[in-house]
Amino acid sequence: MLAPGYLESVEANLRLPLSPRTLAAFQAGEAAELKEYPRYPAKLRALFSSAALVVNVFEHWTVRDPAALLAALGIEGTAQRIDFEARFPISPDGSAPNLDVAIVLAGGRSIGIESKFTEWHTPRRPAKIRFKDKYFPDGVKLWTSRGLPGCQELAEEIQSGQTRYRYFYATQLLKHALGMATQCPGGIGLLYLYYDWSGPAAREHRREIERFAGRVGPELGFRSLSYQELFLRLRQTQAPADQEYLAYLQARYFGG
Repeated sequence: MLAPGYLESVEANLRLPLSPRTLAAFQAGEAAELKEYPRYPAKLRALFSSAALVVNVFEHWTVRDPAALLAALGIEGTAQRIDFEARFPISPDGSAPNLDVAIVLAGGRSIGIESKFTEWHTPRRPAKIRFKDKYFPDGVKLWTSRGLPGCQELAEEIQSGQTRYRYFYATQLLKHALGMATQCPGGIGLLYLYYDWSGPAAREHRREIERFAGRVGPELGFRSLSYQELFLRLRQTQAPADQEYLAYLQARYFGG
């Protein structure tokens, strides 16, 4: 018997089968999207899976010129590659949270994309938004040492409880920023891509995004974009080869 909201296979939840490179990315390291457990199916089988949404939107562009995608995302430059489940540890022997997508541009700049589908709907308890102790070693300001003093200040405020984000994943974004600043000497940018909804929680979520952008946006090259807006932009620039892809996205996520 299938768990509610889950399909019989990962393949049934995706427009196209995972390419060998994408499959390897999901199988590597600590990524758990494909792991089956006795009581829990693989996360990529869930209809509400953010990872499935990412793959259904981005995998299409790994085998064709992604110029239209970059334009729709508001990213200037030429993409050298698109990586799923990218990891940027802050030390050679450290682990790192998985970043949904990283786009490496010609010239060396890397754009990290953190995606949210339904996750942000649930407000998080204070214990869930703080950092592990390793992010605040004695006598060392990690973000400041990577050229991110504004992020350092905000991270310290979150850790002390002075500043709180209930819906927006500020802690996660700050971790990604630190890892990327450590591993990407060609420069970084961060894009928060989210599926928007209506209601009080959605309004607060957007206010928190704006608050985060006001604090560290210029320092990080941070921007936000809804999936709805991304889809509208892609549809405006569609080529014949993209019509089936866009029809799938519209029927699956944006109303048939």
